[in-house]
Amino acid sequence: MSKTKRSLRIGSCTSATSGVPAAFLVLVLTGCTKPLPAPVYPDGYTPVTQFNTDSWNYDLHHESNFMYGQMWYFNFVDEANDISGVVSYGANVSANPLISSQSNYANAMAMLIPNPAAGAPFRVWSEKYPMSESGNFYGSSTFSEGPGVHELENPSGYIDVLDPADPEGDILANTYHIVGSVSENGKMIAWDLTYERLGAPGWIPWMDWPFPYVLDLFGPSWMTYTMNMSSAKVNGTFVTYDGEELVTYDVVNAKGYHDGFYGELLFTNIAWNWADYKQWDESGNLDFSTVVHKPSGPAYACEGGWDECLPGNLRVYNEGTVYDFYRSEINIHYLTWAHDEEFNADYATEEIITGENDANYLCLHWEELPGRLEKALWDLPDPLPDNRTFEMISQFDGAFYEKSAGGECGECANACGAECPACGTLIKNIDGVGWSDYVSLPSE
Repeated sequence: MSKTKRSLRIGSCTSATSGVPAAFLVLVLTGCTKPLPAPVYPDGYTPVTQFNTDSWNYDLHHESNFMYGQMWYFNFVDEANDISGVVSYGANVSANPLISSQSNYANAMAMLIPNPAAGAPFRVWSEKYPMSESGNFYGSSTFSEGPGVHELENPSGYIDVLDPADPEGDILANTYHIVGSVSENGKMIAWDLTYERLGAPGWIPWMDWPFPYVLDLFGPSWMTYTMNMSSAKVNGTFVTYDGEELVTYDVVNAKGYHDGFYGELLFTNIAWNWADYKQWDESGNLDFSTVVHKPSGPAYACEGGWDECLPGNLRVYNEGTVYDFYRSEINIHYLTWAHDEEFNADYATEEIITGENDANYLCLHWEELPGRLEKALWDLPDPLPDNRTFEMISQFDGAFYEKSAGGECGECANACGAECPACGTLIKNIDGVGWSDYVSLPSE
């Protein structure tokens, strides 16, 4: 990505509510009467650097007067302690007077999913720190300032990139140190964790990907989705207090992941499928990983025949080699659903995900493990409905194949974990626990 102010082409949109006084506007997601600009890098092969993944560059990036948001997300699965955890840092900016009073803040969040026998999952949010107040937010424009200089900081914690300083941010870093704590409603989570990159390379699945506008007022609408570390080794401490018991977990060589995004779009109207699975070999090294990022809505068109224009990416990393599946090569079969009364939303609890192209076939089945679900409303300014996210630790099984000439893989999805010789040569069996995520639209 160029380090000068970027410029997206702006499409032409209309709305049935145009001309309605601002005081009576109900902000809803609408499509454009003309297609949106086509994706700039549709295949997800953008070079990956510190600058175009984690750096804070609002002035270079923002194009509209809708909310500009950025998130830095970290997770881990610690099988020795039988826990999973999440830490994220966020920032939200808007100069638009309609929503600025509920924007322009930094925050942090942490989450614990333990063995159900040891307690219930819980999530803790920080307060919203006004970015206009000194000391409430700092974000580096290169995210590569060297050890001891915090590339991101707010009152809840910081991120310190431990690699040597790189003045331009052109080199992808290998080690992050994240520290912080959050307290809310008598509960607390604190963390001091180091993430060390493993073999799987960084990735930017979506660069400036266009999404539908929010009325005529807010456009263009877009997201850059980055995966700085799809696989990492995590060490440190994770301290939790659920209101009754203070527990310190020593995290040793846990399976970790770090991604993030920045952009200007309405998250409420995106139904999202995400999965993160990895397994070690007998020596404790990364052997296999797969990640899935595939929205299932809304439907919209982009220029150049992109109808529908939703992104979709599935990546497999196996013993040093990357395999990519893209958009129509990915299919998600929803097997079971649950309804959440509190959020009034449905979410998938079991799926079969397949990726197939001329060379390879992946069959991945996951099912939510009982008692290992945590959910959240991602707060959007009124009157926009909040985003509903369901994050689960799930049991995964499946297989990855090199297809034979004329290989028939369609029947393999009937039993992902079973051998399927009609498809081709088995490369890897899949069996273990990982993360799955469903972002749901509100039920009618």
